[in-house]
Amino acid sequence: MLDLKGKNVLFVGGFGGIGLESVKSFLTRKVAFMYILDNMEDYKIIESLQKDHPSTMIAFNRLDVTDSTEIENKLKEVVKAMKYIDVLVNGAGICVERNVEKTIAVNLVGLINTTLKALDYMDKSQGGRGGVIVNIASVLGLEPAPGVATYTASKHGVIGFTRSLSHDLYYKRTGVIHMAVCPGATKTPLLNTIDGTFDYSQELITPLLTCKSQTPKVMGELLVKTVEISKNGGIFICDLGTLREVEFKKHWDIEF
Repeated sequence: MLDLKGKNVLFVGGFGGIGLESVKSFLTRKVAFMYILDNMEDYKIIESLQKDHPSTMIAFNRLDVTDSTEIENKLKEVVKAMKYIDVLVNGAGICVERNVEKTIAVNLVGLINTTLKALDYMDKSQGGRGGVIVNIASVLGLEPAPGVATYTASKHGVIGFTRSLSHDLYYKRTGVIHMAVCPGATKTPLLNTIDGTFDYSQELITPLLTCKSQTPKVMGELLVKTVEISKNGGIFICDLGTLREVEFKKHWDIEF
C-alpha cells in the first residue's frame, strides 16, 4: 500500500464532480502538495481547501487539455512549484456526443499528451522519482454503450493506453505505475450534458440516467484508495461504493 502522506499530487480536472471530491480525499491523507489544473477557475474553493488543510500547499492553474503546447508549459510551472510529481490523476472529461472532435480531444488525446509530457519529469531514468499515474476512464470503457458511442470509444482508448504503458519495460525504466479507475454511474454535472449519438438514441440513454448511482464523494474516496493500492496495470471498477479489479481475457497474441 502506498502511503500518500508527504507526497505531491497533480490533479488534472480537479474542479469536476469526481475531481473535487477526490482532491478532498487526497487532502485527508496529508499530502505535501496538491496542484490542480482545470479549465474552470474557482479560487474560493482553493481558499476553502487551504484553510481546512493548512499543512498542505495547494495551488491552481488553468489548463486547456486540448492544447499540447499549453500542457507542456503548465507542467513546467507545476514542476517549478513542487519539484517532483509523485501522483498524476488525469480526470478531465466531457460527454458532448455530437462534437466528436472535442470529446476525443479532451477525453483521450489530452490525457495521452498530459501523461507523456508528465513522464519526462516522473521518469527515474531522467531524474524523477517514479510515481503513479491514474486515469479516470469509465465502466463504458469496458462495455459497449450504443447511446453514447463516441464517449464510449474515448474511454475504451483510455483503457488501452493505460494497459499498454503498464508494460514491464516501461515500469523498470521509469518507476511509474499506470492504472485506471472506471466509475459506474455517478451523480455529476456530466450526466446533465449527455446527448445521444443520434437523434433517435434517447431510449438508449435513459437507462444511464435512471440507474442506481453513487455520489461523487463516494467515488472520490474510491479513487484515492485505488492510488493507495498502486498496482501497475490495474484497472478498477468503482461502482456503488465498491472497488474491484477487472480481469481481462487475452484474445490475441503475436506469433512467430
